[in-house]
Amino acid sequence: MRASSDIERAIATFGDAVWRACLVYLSPADAEDVFQDVFLKFSLHDAAFADDAHEKAWLLRVSINACKDVLKSARRSNASVEELADEGREGELGCEDDEAALGLRTILDAMDALGDPPKTQLYLALYEGYSAREISQMTGMPVGTVYSWISRGKKRLREALS
Repeated sequence: MRASSDIERAIATFGDAVWRACLVYLSPADAEDVFQDVFLKFSLHDAAFADDAHEKAWLLRVSINACKDVLKSARRSNASVEELADEGREGELGCEDDEAALGLRTILDAMDALGDPPKTQLYLALYEGYSAREISQMTGMPVGTVYSWISRGKKRLREALS
């Protein structure tokens, strides 16, 4: 088990990235649960990380996998992911400006509609700033496949937002 100072440092350093990744997939209520689970798994993960980039990549991969697990369990309960997202995101986007909230909601809905892949690859590339090679290592996909999914995701996102 990791020392509490190591866990606190990881939350301070990578907590925002983990939180954003969770919100791309889940409602804020479910994202909170996954966020806590991710850092619990981190506290129990004894293996050392090569550097901060490796640690962040591990946390994001665990976060995305946990979010996918929540979505799978939501489908089994006969509630659509869209319904769950609508319930969780109604009025909780944190935007004061109605136009900004509408724009953010539109983007989140368009990302939700992408499916996975390319949702994960696009999120990691556009929002977290990872290269295709880094995403390839994180997801276990060939680099060329990652490039293809990013390209397709951008195209589909552009179509959905226009």
